[in-house]
Amino acid sequence: MNFVGTTTYEGTKKDADELYSMFKDDLAKCTSSFEWAHIREGKMIFIANVTDEEKFYALFEDQRSKDWNAKFNAKDEAWKLEKIM
Repeated sequence: MNFVGTTTYEGTKKDADELYSMFKDDLAKCTSSFEWAHIREGKMIFIANVTDEEKFYALFEDQRSKDWNAKFNAKDEAWKLEKIM
C-alpha cells in the first residue's frame, strides 16, 4: 500500500535528519521504498510503499518517535494512496 504524509514540527532540517537516521533501518523492514524531503524548515513530506502496515504504524508509537514529537511539538498526517494507472 502506498502512503504519503507530512510532519510539521518546531525544529530545523537537521532535527528532521536526525529523526530519519533514527528510524532508517526500521523503515527498510516495513517498506519496499521510502522517500522523504524537506518542504521547508519545520515541515517534511514522505512517500512510501508500505509492505507491513503493522510494523509501519508501530514506528509512530515507538517511544523514540513519541519523545521526538514531544520535543519538537510535531504533528503527523498520512494518507493511503491507490494506484490509478
